[in-house]
Order: sequence, then structure tokens, then C-alpha cells
Amino acid sequence: MLHKISFVAVMAIASCAYAADARPHYGKLTATEELIRREILRLGGDWESGEKTKLVSFIGDKFESRHCEMLTHLPTLELFYVDTCAIDDFALSCLSQIHQLRRLQIVECKLEPESFSLLRSNRELKEIIFDSVFIPDQLMTELAKLPNLKSISFNECKGITQEQISTLKAALPNVQIGY
Repeated sequence: MLHKISFVAVMAIASCAYAADARPHYGKLTATEELIRREILRLGGDWESGEKTKLVSFIGDKFESRHCEMLTHLPTLELFYVDTCAIDDFALSCLSQIHQLRRLQIVECKLEPESFSLLRSNRELKEIIFDSVFIPDQLMTELAKLPNLKSISFNECKGITQEQISTLKAALPNVQIGY
């Protein structure tokens, strides 16, 4: 009898452990999307209904550039807000595939500026906002290659000189530049 009770207890524990590891099925929800679903701010939609959001925010160091790949599966994403994350070549490559992206806001992030020109393919991208970011010369050079922009803002950014702003304004005369 004790052997039967032990067997039933072991089976119950195994079933609970399996159920705890099982993730709910949300269509194409990957582990990355599950992280994003739990950790980011989402406005204008939810994963369960299939209605996709227009705004996605990555906030904190839980997010890495590899998580940006999921954004390429959001057909309605118009605004991407990233705070205290790394923006490297892979992240910018993923962002360049989001053709409906209109606004990009980067706050306190470490940037790899040499790849910002990848965003040239985003014809809908009209505004980039940098908040509390170090702006190297290379970033200004790359931003000058984005003629579709209407506005670039540098809020409380370090590393910017008046000469860089003048050069950027000369390269992009139709773009409103705030600093």
C-alpha cells in the first residue's frame, strides 16, 4: 500500500512540474515574446487577441539586442522606446526591417553608432529622440544619411558640439534638430 501511495505522489509531483514548465500557447509566441509579454509596457493591443501593439518599450537590462528580432513580427509597430539597453548592429538591423516604424526613442542606452545608417530603408521613420545618451562623431555622420527624418532631438545628451549640430543641419536642411 505504501508503495502505491508513493507511486501516486511521484506521478502527481511529476505532472505538476511538467505543467509548471509548459507555456501557454499564443500562436507564434516565442521565449523572447514571452519575456516581452511579461516585462514591457504595451499599449494599444495584446498578444492573446492577436491584435498587435503600435508601441513597444524595452526598459531595463533584461533586454538585449537579440530581443529586437521579435519586433520584426509586429506589423503595426510604429513607436519603439528603449531605455538602458544596448543598441548594437543586430538591434539596428532588426529595426531596419520594421518598415512602418515612425518614431524611435533611445534613453540612456549604449550605442554602436556605425550601423545607424541601416535605418535608411525605413521610409516611415520620421523622428528619433535621444535622451541622456553619449553622442559620438560617428553617430552624427550616420544620422546625416537618413534623409527621410523630419525631427532629431538630443535631450540631455553628452558629447555634442555646436560644430556637429551645424554639420548635421547642413546635411539635413529639412530636418528639425533639437538639442
